[in-house]
Amino acid sequence: MKSRILLWIMCGHLGLNLIGLHGLPALLPDFIGRWSLSESEAGWLAGAPYFSSLFAILVSIGSDRFDARRLVVAGSLANAAGFLGFAILADGFWSGFGFRLLQGIGFAWVYMPGVKVIADRTPPGEEARAGAFYISTFPIAASCSYVTTYWLDAVVGWRLAFAFPGIAAVVAALLVWSMIAPKTAAGGGGASLDLRPVFANRNAMKVILANFGHSIELLALRSWLVAFFVFVAMTDGGAPDWNWPLLATALTLIGAPMGMVGSWLGARFGMAQVSALSLLLSGTAACVVGFAADWPFWLLLLGPVLFHNLFVLMDAGTLAGGVIEVSSPELRGRALALHAFANAAGAFVGPALFGIVLETTGGAASVNAWGYAFATAGVVAIMGAVSAASVSRCK
Repeated sequence: MKSRILLWIMCGHLGLNLIGLHGLPALLPDFIGRWSLSESEAGWLAGAPYFSSLFAILVSIGSDRFDARRLVVAGSLANAAGFLGFAILADGFWSGFGFRLLQGIGFAWVYMPGVKVIADRTPPGEEARAGAFYISTFPIAASCSYVTTYWLDAVVGWRLAFAFPGIAAVVAALLVWSMIAPKTAAGGGGASLDLRPVFANRNAMKVILANFGHSIELLALRSWLVAFFVFVAMTDGGAPDWNWPLLATALTLIGAPMGMVGSWLGARFGMAQVSALSLLLSGTAACVVGFAADWPFWLLLLGPVLFHNLFVLMDAGTLAGGVIEVSSPELRGRALALHAFANAAGAFVGPALFGIVLETTGGAASVNAWGYAFATAGVVAIMGAVSAASVSRCK
């Protein structure tokens, strides 16, 4: 199979699995009221999939021993079960939390293992760029989940809105299973599960640590953006009466090309170096966004909010590309598994940490509380920039 066809199949598979990713954040204000959630509970519910991802990712550590194609198919089916279960059975925090955990298992077995599927089938020298392109499509697909879920909720109700991503995940599983041929793992049946060589690779660990910071910032933003806009509309009498999930989608789509720009720049100037610049710019913007909640709406939107949403996605593909760039082929599966573990850890911590800071510094009705919550994510991103900037440039 030609590399370009393989890449588009895997991007389609990822998109089908991500169509419900931000569905809960899109309706988070409704669920806070429907299930009587506190800000902290809302944060835990938003971050639940990434908690289970921490453990599910351990399976992908062995992807040097087996074909990762099998794992992404299994992940699609787990994702389907999580969304369909949430749609049919969830009726409160704990039941919703349980099915969100199942969605996280699916996400863990789909996202980064998809990079391994591509890398194992791409000619030498092209793996980093192909993997970076695949991951840079993530925000395009994920952004659609805001507006898709919102519109489906308005037309058919929230339960069918969450059933739709479950059906899409089944289609994704069939797509990969039927169109991508099996392949013997590069590491062979006796490939090691020992992570010590990855930990010993200082450059890889610096990129992985930077990815942890990126993930905290990104998922805090994605999980709380709609709720933030609802607060802004209540605070600023001059704010337009807009569809806030649609605005969140638009901002994500506007920022999505920056991921491809980042990948293009990373191929020329170094994946880690471009990641450091992105983290510095987005982290700085995050430190301003929340405190600017009572600014005139258009100044807030076209200033710090737009700037933040542009640069938070510039490293969408360069961080994974950086891991590939500094890892040898026999270690790549284990390095990407650790990278995915850091991604999931940050994605779980981000929404929960944001909610905890928001609640403890004044609550969702306080401008300063929103400021401290966004700034917390921003400082973490800046720390990630420092880590990425210290990576030695690959020749």
